[in-house]
Amino acid sequence: MKNKKFIYILPCLLLTMSSCSNKKGKDITYTKYETSTVEFNDFSDPNDKNFDKSLYYRNDLNQDMGDPMMVYHNNKFYAYGTYDTTKIWCFSSDNLTDWTKEGACFTPEIDSWSKRNIWAPDLQYINGKWYMYYTAEYIDKDDNSSHCQLGVAVGDSPNGEFKQYVGKNADNQNITLETPPFLFKGVTILDQHVFQDDDGQLYMYFSIDTRTFKDDRNKGVQEIYGAKMKDPVTVDFSTLTRLLAPGYKKVTDEKRTIEWETWSPSFANDMECLEGPYMIKKNGKYYLTYVANSYVDTEYAVGYAVSDSPLGEYIKPDSTYLENLLLGVPGQTGTYINTRYLGFQTGTGHASICKVGDEYMFAYHAHMNRDKWGAKEDEYGEKSKYRALSVDYLYFDKDGKPYTNGPTYSLTRLPSVVSGYKNIALDATFKSDGLNLEYLNDNYTNRAYNTDEVSKETEFTKGKHVIEIKFDSVKEIKAVNVFNSCNYKKIIKYINQIDFGNNNGVTNILFNSNYINNDMNFVFPHASLVCDLNATVKTDRIVIEIENNIDFALGEIEILGR
Repeated sequence: MKNKKFIYILPCLLLTMSSCSNKKGKDITYTKYETSTVEFNDFSDPNDKNFDKSLYYRNDLNQDMGDPMMVYHNNKFYAYGTYDTTKIWCFSSDNLTDWTKEGACFTPEIDSWSKRNIWAPDLQYINGKWYMYYTAEYIDKDDNSSHCQLGVAVGDSPNGEFKQYVGKNADNQNITLETPPFLFKGVTILDQHVFQDDDGQLYMYFSIDTRTFKDDRNKGVQEIYGAKMKDPVTVDFSTLTRLLAPGYKKVTDEKRTIEWETWSPSFANDMECLEGPYMIKKNGKYYLTYVANSYVDTEYAVGYAVSDSPLGEYIKPDSTYLENLLLGVPGQTGTYINTRYLGFQTGTGHASICKVGDEYMFAYHAHMNRDKWGAKEDEYGEKSKYRALSVDYLYFDKDGKPYTNGPTYSLTRLPSVVSGYKNIALDATFKSDGLNLEYLNDNYTNRAYNTDEVSKETEFTKGKHVIEIKFDSVKEIKAVNVFNSCNYKKIIKYINQIDFGNNNGVTNILFNSNYINNDMNFVFPHASLVCDLNATVKTDRIVIEIENNIDFALGEIEILGR
């Protein structure tokens, strides 16, 4: 971390006025600084972890957790996951970086139908109570068969204590400790998620291993199903509906067209998998997210399908390359981009969606070793086969299409209700001579270079360029984040200066070298040059000056202010 200290020099020696002509023929005037006049931190030191945790977080992949579920309640984040397979633990955080182990919030009763292989918790607030849904192993005493089944526990707060539900369900049946409350006899069912629609109707979504069906249909395939619920502890299995199948745009299609969902090299030819469903409703549309492939593979990634009703028909968007892949490695094993994601983030999947104020966040797991499963045992030991909690934003574009800028491994702004600042660049006016200037504040960065995905970066020729950012009124500015190109050959390693006006300027903002893999000629996507001011400045205009000896590109510019 570089602390730029104020140096008092007479203004006539320190400051000069400069201008740059843009393609519209108008001059951009700004103050030229020889040194910084305000203190700031640029976090260019690869080993520095002392960033402002009230403003930023970073996916350092330290918190052991698979299949994470995250909620935001009373100004605190709570996370649960596959951690200790005999109980469910609660972790809490104020900042998405430091997680506190609150304790075991759910432990099965002594006489429970299952006390092992407890996976994939899903926490929902329904009618004044918190319901913890989970997957666990069930041994059927009738035929001694073992199948995953679904359970539910109830509590008064997010950190528990949760107790298994016992009592009557909506069908007037007794729910006891000895039998799964949602028993799907003879069938493996897992990764449940409960969604409440605007009218109060509940739905449950889950993955079914169809190998346990008796009709040989789709043998060796895990698919996503859904059903209505009569109440929080009763599934109406008469409404059971097949929703998603691996590789198929619609379950009624005869041919596969979504290739990435069957990339997993770990599965034999007769095995494919969709699991970890999660529902979000936005602007009258139902977006069902899920994960495809095997969790041990780099290709484990989150996709989505969309429908006009909770139980379908669901369609996976497929008009452009990897259009419905929300988050993950955008290439299969052996390809150019897959090899470059090794060391960045891999195995990203099983996401839950957490609403934080008016913003949405994805909580998902990634391979803790930032590489393929089991790699780097000399460095990670047994944790080379661990998964870690990771968090990124879920956005919707002007057409309602969901997308993420993840996975990320760089400083990321905290939600505005947490930090008190938001990205005010989204409503600002940009001026410069760059090509496709509108991409600088479209809230989008590309996740890969050298793929068929459409590039949404602003291009600049080599030399000096300035970017003017104007607001409709005076704003209080805390930080500027300039996101690098995802193309290694077009990155910048420093910013000459930023002029905030009123003789407030910073110089020589550096890029963190941890975000560059020079051996692979790869730069981590959505990585920024950070200028975090020690004290806020007030201005209605910012000018950024960048000089590079080769052509360069920028993915996005964020201004954190209020």
